[in-house]
Amino acid sequence: MVIKLTLDAYTAEKLMLEKPRSLPAATFCALLIEQALDTPVKLAERAKASEAFNSSSSIIKEELLNKEKNSSLKQSIKAVSAKKRRLRPDYSDAFNEFWNVYQRAPLKANSQSKNKAFEEWKHVVKEEPAERIVEAARRAVEQVKQAKMQDEWCAPLPDAFRWLRDERYSVLLEDHVPAGPRMVGGILVYD
Repeated sequence: MVIKLTLDAYTAEKLMLEKPRSLPAATFCALLIEQALDTPVKLAERAKASEAFNSSSSIIKEELLNKEKNSSLKQSIKAVSAKKRRLRPDYSDAFNEFWNVYQRAPLKANSQSKNKAFEEWKHVVKEEPAERIVEAARRAVEQVKQAKMQDEWCAPLPDAFRWLRDERYSVLLEDHVPAGPRMVGGILVYD
């Protein structure tokens, strides 16, 4: 059986907004009609409903309006949560200084995530003063620059998040005092 429906522009637009992408419009209309027919309704109510349906599909309009209200509420909730996700964290001045120093490295990983680095920064600063971490970053960048100027091979710095997480700054903060030359068996040895 073939049934042709004629809908006004408003109803058709609302219908297309609610229609899932996976269903053709005709199938979606058939499902809506089937749902309307399957609901237990008294005969008198069904007659009233069919009169209303025949006069510009008011039942479907009401259902679509209710769905529209629900979907607009869902969309506004999604929009609010999306805005919360997109908000940039309030980076501290010390972290911004660290980030700027670290980004000056001539050889570093391309995948730098400032948000992840800031999250790790919060943990690291609890154990080590921020100034010392910034100083370690300066030393790391300086080592890379020196190696590059002398045409020596140098491993690129990892992304800032991993550099902080793996505590690579700790080696740069240690006080290394070079041992001077010493005499071993009458021979001057340089370490």
